[in-house]
Amino acid sequence: MKTERVSIRVVTDPRRIKNDDTIPLKLRITFKGKRKYYATQYSLSENDWNLLNSVSAKGKLRTIKNEIAKIEIEADKTANQITPFSFTQFEAIFFQKSSVNILLKDLFAEKIKALSDNTQIGTATSYQAALTSLRKFKSHLLIEDISISFLQDYEKYMLQDNRAKATIGIYLRCLRTVLNIAIEEKLLSKENYPFGSRKYKIPTSQNIKKALDLPSIKKIFEYDVWDNTNMGMARDFWIFSYLCNGINIMDVANLKWKDLNTDTIIFERQKTKNSNRNSNSKIVALRNDKINTIIKKWGNKNLEVENFVFNIITPVDTPKMVKQKVQQFIKVINKWIKKIGEDLEFELTLTTYVARHSFATILVQNGAPLEFASQSLGHSNLTTTQRYFAGFDLKAQKEFTKFLTDF
Repeated sequence: MKTERVSIRVVTDPRRIKNDDTIPLKLRITFKGKRKYYATQYSLSENDWNLLNSVSAKGKLRTIKNEIAKIEIEADKTANQITPFSFTQFEAIFFQKSSVNILLKDLFAEKIKALSDNTQIGTATSYQAALTSLRKFKSHLLIEDISISFLQDYEKYMLQDNRAKATIGIYLRCLRTVLNIAIEEKLLSKENYPFGSRKYKIPTSQNIKKALDLPSIKKIFEYDVWDNTNMGMARDFWIFSYLCNGINIMDVANLKWKDLNTDTIIFERQKTKNSNRNSNSKIVALRNDKINTIIKKWGNKNLEVENFVFNIITPVDTPKMVKQKVQQFIKVINKWIKKIGEDLEFELTLTTYVARHSFATILVQNGAPLEFASQSLGHSNLTTTQRYFAGFDLKAQKEFTKFLTDF
């Protein structure tokens, strides 16, 4: 009986081109028409890959060529031990004894590129910051270096450097996602995964009050400022955010006239629209006289449906430019709204984020179900809540949102 041959070869994976335009090299296993790819630590430009496969390979390329040959020989030996062949057995044996050491930065680079290609610039920036911090703690990090003790030591290092627990949490959640990808690609065994129950737990910061009560919010509404000043603009956009379901400024910047109807503003969160597969992720905010006044005062005079409502960004801006412009706009808003908060002698620092928290807090305090507040905020990661919630109608929403200005 003829034995089905297992084909083994290291090839390029053009689907995963990196930021430096190099192409990852992957071990490709083919058996009975099925192919699986496994990452190596190597990536090359198209030109270097062509040189690698010629007699002209010298120096570093020659070294990589020899290492690739070792990977192929080791994989072939492993496959020959398995009768009948199965990918599961191959992975269990090969990656247990494989000498291929995967650099953490390579996995991060693939994730960062995927996020950037998906225009998730803010999230990509967080991953880059996480990688920079981890490599500052220990350079030349390999996947196998990430253990429970490593994570404990990294946390101590960050706390000694006066870094906030919230920052540590953001960085380590990025690392956890990258390690999950490593497990999916069979680069890390589940047994060596350092996160989870009875292993390392990512620190969480204590919740600090970020919401105002109604009497305080009333003071912001009634705060007297000169029109068409930065302080006036800051007050108006803070109120707009508060009344429009706690909409964040990135979403404000991306509002188009086509999103505005007679009684509602319907939008998607920029933060989750590229990753949220739920077709019912639209957020509905109810318009009122105050919202309409702010739109009329600060809105774009060109009312064509594809134009942005506010002149914060332009249609020709790249994702990076959009991020920079919105960050600058938030900086201006927060600078002046902070001054208003100080003048009103609020205990907390007034920011655009306080508007979002205040919206949700006022709703829940006045009897709105937590599920309603979650949907209104666009919390796409609360899957249990979203499955429970089928959709509140506009009549119910009017009953809840009337409390926002019940001064």
